[in-house]
This record gives sequence, structure tokens and C-alpha cells, in this order.
Amino acid sequence: MNPQQRRGVIMMIIAALGAVAVFIALVVYVQSVSAEVGPRSTVYVATEDIPAQQSLDPAQMETEEVPNKYITPQMITSQEELAGQKASVPIAAGSWMQTDMIAPASALEDGQREISVNFEADTGINGRVAPGDTVDVIAAFAKERENEQGAESYRRADIPYNTAGILVRNAQVVSVGQPVDPNAAVGAADETGAQVAMVPVTFAVSVEDAGRLAYGESFAVSMRLMRSGNNETGTQVDEGATTFDDVDLQEIIGSDG
Repeated sequence: MNPQQRRGVIMMIIAALGAVAVFIALVVYVQSVSAEVGPRSTVYVATEDIPAQQSLDPAQMETEEVPNKYITPQMITSQEELAGQKASVPIAAGSWMQTDMIAPASALEDGQREISVNFEADTGINGRVAPGDTVDVIAAFAKERENEQGAESYRRADIPYNTAGILVRNAQVVSVGQPVDPNAAVGAADETGAQVAMVPVTFAVSVEDAGRLAYGESFAVSMRLMRSGNNETGTQVDEGATTFDDVDLQEIIGSDG
């Protein structure tokens, strides 16, 4: 072997040893990172936007491996936690699924009932209410009111005067239907007799509040939904301004407790 060949062999050996050293260093680095990160667990991620109150479908989820050190107690780590659940709030695509985002598909608490009430599409709803919202239902009752159809053409509560106020507070909206054909909605007419579109809204409320809503739908001359913003604390609301203080009406609809 001449000197040039010998130098070539030495260079090849040095290159091979360098490659082995780099490989060993890489393995050591990966092991150190893995040791630092720790074991991983499977979490579930939404693959599409999921509206509030919609039942969850496994096709809407994908799994992702996340280090345990980054997993919170609220994160969902098993398929069983998603079975029979629905979205309790709107869920954006890419969100890690958490227990505070979901609720049982039948999420009525002990003592709650679901009840559907029709509201005028343009004044009672106006596209601003969605499933998952919490709203106050405000109603107006009239002793006497004249219109083009005559005094007997509108609903009246058995009260001695006109009044309005919050009928039910913090009612949870379960679903909002599509506007009903006004020609098929019995009694859906405004003061001039013109037909108005009605929208059915389903609430989850207590038995007492369900009775108040049914009474309001039957006898109120107007019912509307009132939403608060994200900054609502309740400290700026006068308690006396949010309830019916008319004794005669309270005796009919009962206390709102």
C-alpha cells in the first residue's frame, strides 16, 4: 500500500468514526429530550367547527400525542369521555377537547324541563340568539289595548293594568328553530292583522319557569329575549328594575324566586 492509499484509508476511518460519533450524539440528545419531556398521552382535537348543542361525532375528532406535563385535568384523553356527549359551547377547529366544552346529550339537570316557545322572528329573536346562550325572557301584559281588529282580537292577562318585566331569568337556550310559515302559525298576527313569522325557541328551565313561559306565551301581548354581554357582572343592574312588581300579576304567574 503506497502512502496515498494509506492516507485514503485513514481518512475513510476518520470519516466513519465521525459519523458514528454524530449518530451517538444524536441518540443521546433525543434520549435527553425524551427524558425531559416525559411520557406522552393521547388527547382529542376537533377537526372542524362544532356548534353549541350539536351531538359529537367521532369523525369530528382526531388524536394527538401530547407530553403528560402539558395535560390538564380538563383535557379529554379517552374516547369514552366523548360518548353520548354534545358541545355545550361553540368549539373551534383545532381546539383540544376539554370537559368544560361538553355536556351529556340529554343535559337536563334534576328538576329541569325543556319547553318550546314561539317568538316573533323580527322583534323577539332577530337572529341574535343561538343554542348555548343564556337569556332573560321579557314579557308585556295588557289589560286593554285598541287596534284595528278591535279590543277582543288580542290576548289579555287577568290584571287590572298594563305592565311589563322579566318573566324568566337566565334561561338556557337549547335550540332555535327556523321561522314558521306565518300562514300556519295560529294567532301569529301583529296589531294591524298582518301575519308575522314565528321562531320556536327551546329552553331548559325549572318546572316553575316552564309554567311562567307557558303563561307568557298564552297571555302576553309581546315576548322578547334579552341577552347580556360578556362583561355582565350583575352589579350594575337594579334588582327592582328586572322583576314584575305588580302584585296582581305576581299572584297569577307566581314568584320568580
